[in-house]
Amino acid sequence: MNMLVVLLTLVLALFPQAGIIKGKVKERGGKNLDAVRIVAVGATDETKKLETTSNQNGEFEFKDIPAGDYLLTFEKQGYETFKSQKFSVTAGETNRIRGAVELSKERPPYAIIRGAVFSSEGFTMRNALVRIEKITEGKKFRSEAVSGDGGEFAFRIPAGKATYRLTATSKGFQTASKDVEIENDDVRQVSLPLVKN
Repeated sequence: MNMLVVLLTLVLALFPQAGIIKGKVKERGGKNLDAVRIVAVGATDETKKLETTSNQNGEFEFKDIPAGDYLLTFEKQGYETFKSQKFSVTAGETNRIRGAVELSKERPPYAIIRGAVFSSEGFTMRNALVRIEKITEGKKFRSEAVSGDGGEFAFRIPAGKATYRLTATSKGFQTASKDVEIENDDVRQVSLPLVKN
């Protein structure tokens, strides 16, 4: 019986049951990223879970990872989380991820104020100049746009509690203004009617 255990141990030693995953992670279109947390979870067995971190060159390695299929998740504060497609690990081999995994920077949240400019008769007005300005305290924000064929305009602004003033002008018409309050990452609709001089 002991001879069978020894023989089985020798066979398992000759035929490794684990492999290695190597790869690299960087910022999209930029530098290598260190301190990225990489988690490998079994595609069919979630109890298979290993974790590592990228080094200063953006390189990472899973040693002695059991053979099988895995899903890799890449996380770093300030960057969007990236989840890989199924990645197969072959026992006894170094399994390299082709090309660097690229993480995109998180986009800050934003709000949208959109609407249209109309004449007092109810017709849409193209080529009206629409300005937006933050009128509450804090970081200033100003921008402008020209209304489209349907009188439409849109502004993407930083999310957060603030009040913005929209002003529309067009030759031969009186200026119209409207204040709009934003709470967070809201989408607000505004109509700006212009009256003839």
